[in-house]
Amino acid sequence: MLLQKIVDPGNEDVFLIECSFESLNMNLRTLDYLDKLRILNEGAIESALLIADKNGSTLGVSFKNKHPEGDFWFVIPYPEATAMKKQTEKMVNEILSSGVARSIKTKKVDQAKFGEAVREYLSVSLAEGSLCDCDVVKDPKSFVFNKKRNERIRSLIKALSAKYEYDLKGMNALEICCGNGMSTVPARPLFKSIISIDNDRCAVCNGLYHGTLKPRDTMVVDATELSKHMDKKYDAVIGFMLGAIYEFNKEIWRNIFHESLKLLKDGGFILLTVNQNDEMDFLAESFKAMGVEGEVIDNQDEKSIYDCWVFFARPGTGKI
Repeated sequence: MLLQKIVDPGNEDVFLIECSFESLNMNLRTLDYLDKLRILNEGAIESALLIADKNGSTLGVSFKNKHPEGDFWFVIPYPEATAMKKQTEKMVNEILSSGVARSIKTKKVDQAKFGEAVREYLSVSLAEGSLCDCDVVKDPKSFVFNKKRNERIRSLIKALSAKYEYDLKGMNALEICCGNGMSTVPARPLFKSIISIDNDRCAVCNGLYHGTLKPRDTMVVDATELSKHMDKKYDAVIGFMLGAIYEFNKEIWRNIFHESLKLLKDGGFILLTVNQNDEMDFLAESFKAMGVEGEVIDNQDEKSIYDCWVFFARPGTGKI
């Protein structure tokens, strides 16, 4: 895996301490581990590796751990949250300056590649079952591939991008509520890149298992907290067949829409689809309340239950 290549420990294994993007930000296991390192004697750790971006800003750290059955490395990516990042960096700097590590090296990597490495590690670990005790049987392949829907989604994206003169091949997209990746398949080839997110671990696991989702481009995160986990903005935010919208969960959906806007670049577009007309009414009204006027498209097909209503908006352009 890419994380193994970045640390480059030879035959020794590399692990993340934390087991999810949520726990990466909370950092509880990491802080407990660092607390234990702080009380070690000078020279107790053979090696430490600081991981920095091309400009020298530290992205994380890795420590070598001794074990009778084989030495291994723990990688600690620094959290996105500023306060937690400062606390973690402070503890790491105290440990390294104390002389507990006999060797300290720094390796510069592309920041985007390091992000890919973390996503890949967590995705592969999820698909292999090492992050949970789940015994749910995987859905059949027919549940994640739908040729007709693929064609409709591809045609929809192409038509709207042509109408509003977007060069999709130069655009990085964020896909929310990706589920098992059924809709990711037709969208992925159209864009420069797509990061797909969902909070349903089992659905994401199915997508990773069947190959509709790619490990380096997938995250299990809560869409109501997108800005806590994402370190960049995107040229497009897309989402197909968003989950059912009921009266009791409307506030959750408002939060998701608000978070989506936070991560959209000026001049970019939002493309979302739902099943029901009343769901689209709520979606369009919610964005309007946030100052975003969008185009609502009746995309119904008597032979399909998917993507019946489409919302397309270009916030920041002053136009629909």
